[in-house]
Amino acid sequence: MKVFRRLGTAAMLGCLVASGSLAVIGSQAASAAKSPIVIGYITDQTGVASSTFVDGPGGAQARIDAQNAAGGVDGHKLKLVSEDGQSSPAQNLTAAQDLVENKGALLVIDYSSFAFASSKYLQAQGVPVVGGAFDGPEWAQQPNSNMFTFSLPLESPINGQYYTYGYTGKFLHDIGVTKYAGLGYGISPSSQNSITAAFASGKPYGITQCYLNQSVPFGGVDFTADTLQIKSAGCNGVTGSFVDSSDVALAGAVKHGGVNAKQLYFTGYDEDILTNASAAASFDGAYVAALINFTTPNTATAAMLATLKKYDTGYSGGIPDFGLYGSYLSADLAITGLQVAGSNPTRSSFITNLRKVSSYNAGGILPYPVTFQHFGTVGMFPKTACEYYPQLKGDKFVIYTGKAICGSRIAFAA
Repeated sequence: MKVFRRLGTAAMLGCLVASGSLAVIGSQAASAAKSPIVIGYITDQTGVASSTFVDGPGGAQARIDAQNAAGGVDGHKLKLVSEDGQSSPAQNLTAAQDLVENKGALLVIDYSSFAFASSKYLQAQGVPVVGGAFDGPEWAQQPNSNMFTFSLPLESPINGQYYTYGYTGKFLHDIGVTKYAGLGYGISPSSQNSITAAFASGKPYGITQCYLNQSVPFGGVDFTADTLQIKSAGCNGVTGSFVDSSDVALAGAVKHGGVNAKQLYFTGYDEDILTNASAAASFDGAYVAALINFTTPNTATAAMLATLKKYDTGYSGGIPDFGLYGSYLSADLAITGLQVAGSNPTRSSFITNLRKVSSYNAGGILPYPVTFQHFGTVGMFPKTACEYYPQLKGDKFVIYTGKAICGSRIAFAA
């Protein structure tokens, strides 16, 4: 799952010093006295989405701790204040309000499947928001120019058009998929749109839709009826756009139901799958669309893993999951915004100056640069983009072809 003029993660690790204690001080603008900057953070540590996001706070805190060890941002130490969104739209909004009104957050990392619930409030307050754009369409829609994502906001329509890339279709075609089934959560626009995008990506390769269920309960684990219909329709490819628990359940149901189909998911490329014997057995043979190659990591990715190992006591090594690495990258993007916001950042200077950045890749971790210019236009999407496709084979993940698969931008209707 981007290059800005600053020390890359690998270079930064070489100059880390021990982090000092941090007073709890926060305000809309950091003062000239170099007071700490409060960064709010929301994820789903409990509830139906927690199987993917429970370890997220450790990832965000690790990136913050590394930055503080390197001196903070222009002399300001950073303070991360975490809140549990509880896998609930209402609680996500409550958490955002508490962070802004009571905790003094200058900006908010909302790395949650329910970030859409607080987007209107945070926009009205002029609060910068960073995250992963996997919950809904608001990340590239006016008036939400306060929102920044480290990944492409592919669930956001531009003038009625959605955009995806041909890498999914190319991959599915290469592994022999011709009739494709897709399942998404009923409550999640992002989950539903990702399935629609997968079908659109496969269309130029002659891949047809054989089954669709866009009303799966969030966190659902009963796919018996779906499996029967997928088998009856003769599908030879299946994708679920879910959190880990549902991915594993669908993978197991497909296997136990005798469906001869290649499986592709958007989460599940992580150590939790490998260390859980029953989950690994269900998921064996499945592919995952991945933004980052953790199997044979490049220098920047290896430095991120070293930072997690050093500062996150809950991380013991191996492949970090979507919640962990996405929270780390969200914190990295928050730091980038603060670095360009001036010596005493305000919410306004953060938004204005980060919108000028045209090439961000988290110091080389991401496989293509992201621009924050051209908000709300097709200019937000590069002409080509790439993904990795690791497959679980026994006790390890193997990257399909050993490299990222790239594809051209595709426009499609919702």
